[in-house]
Amino acid sequence: MFKNNNKPLSLAEMLGVTPIVSITPDEIWAELITPQTRAMLGPIESVKISVRDTVAGDFPGDEVSNLNQHAIGGDTGRVRYPYVNCFYKTKWGALTIKYDPTKVKVSGWFGDLRSPQLIFKLALRDRRYDATPRANDCSLLDFMGYHEQINKPLEFPGKPEGSSAVELSVYTFMPGSRIAEACGDTELERFVENPFQFVKEPEKFLKLFDQAWKSQRAPGQWGNPIPDVAKFILPVVDDMARRNGYDYIENCSSHYHVYKVTEWWGYRVADPQIQAVMDQFNRGIKALKEKGIKLTRTQESWVCVVQSLPEEYIPAHLNLHGPKWPQDNITPISLWMYKPLSDRAVAAATHQLELERAAAAAARVAAAEVAKAAAAAAAEVTKPVADAPPVAEVAKPAAEVAMPVAPVTPADTSKGK
Repeated sequence: MFKNNNKPLSLAEMLGVTPIVSITPDEIWAELITPQTRAMLGPIESVKISVRDTVAGDFPGDEVSNLNQHAIGGDTGRVRYPYVNCFYKTKWGALTIKYDPTKVKVSGWFGDLRSPQLIFKLALRDRRYDATPRANDCSLLDFMGYHEQINKPLEFPGKPEGSSAVELSVYTFMPGSRIAEACGDTELERFVENPFQFVKEPEKFLKLFDQAWKSQRAPGQWGNPIPDVAKFILPVVDDMARRNGYDYIENCSSHYHVYKVTEWWGYRVADPQIQAVMDQFNRGIKALKEKGIKLTRTQESWVCVVQSLPEEYIPAHLNLHGPKWPQDNITPISLWMYKPLSDRAVAAATHQLELERAAAAAARVAAAEVAKAAAAAAAEVTKPVADAPPVAEVAKPAAEVAMPVAPVTPADTSKGK
């Protein structure tokens, strides 16, 4: 470590090399590849590790990205920053682990590598360069939009200054379980993979929606997930990110079932406005169930998806009348969620939660006082006239006392309110 005016100088960080890429291939194979995934890949037969700068990979699907269109002599087939490519040939397929300065990307491939099936994909990406053009210099991105301000590093009350965060994304697919492989319906597979791309064709959307509704596939699941990944992976990744010095782990929940799983594991929605939308979805789905509509977890996700149709096309019995799912995987808007990992992040989150609970309790007390005052005022206004002093007791000239007095009724006292 060099010194610069008595300040630590980290050359690796200045060059953009982030802590997440210190995770080793051995750690990944031992900790991140779940038992069922490892069984499908089979034992490792050979290893080849190299440094590359080409977009092209070794087989279909193994390519990397050049989102900033970086060119060398007019050639956009090379990336700005070289990456490390770890290729592990296994008995039943292959495992690839790719590293660039900000991201590690793990992919499991099953079958003949001339046309393999992707069965496992997990990535961990440092978020420090998000909302800058440098974000798209990462050659391992599958999504363009991290450079936009809407995806800047998360800001929320109580977040410690200088906090570090890593994004997790994970997808799994059982071999041979693609919809098109099962029934030959490529359009249904495209719909399940991303139903929001069909919103502009509501009649076609509803036809495909009816098919998906009767299936066991949640939106995004064009293949059946590997069962042990959802149960196994999140706490392992938490520990791995914590070991490498990260304060927070974050994700973008593409659909309602993903949101509910990560919420159960301790993730919170970062944007209060989006949290308000999620509260609407939670209340709406609860209301549907209270009406006697039986919903599986996958169908809950489809209920959320169908709200994106124009109002007149939403099935009446599923209409939640308002909320729209915030992340369509087409625009850069994402449902960012975060979980505190480090001691200081957990302490900050605990303190913030206490403040929120105190504020909520104070608001409830204030509301109760307002309601109490309003009830007292209403009781005073509607008090029976019989409780008022008799008219005869009011001092008046004798001549006036002798005059007949029209009776005053409660209805009269309410006039002009």
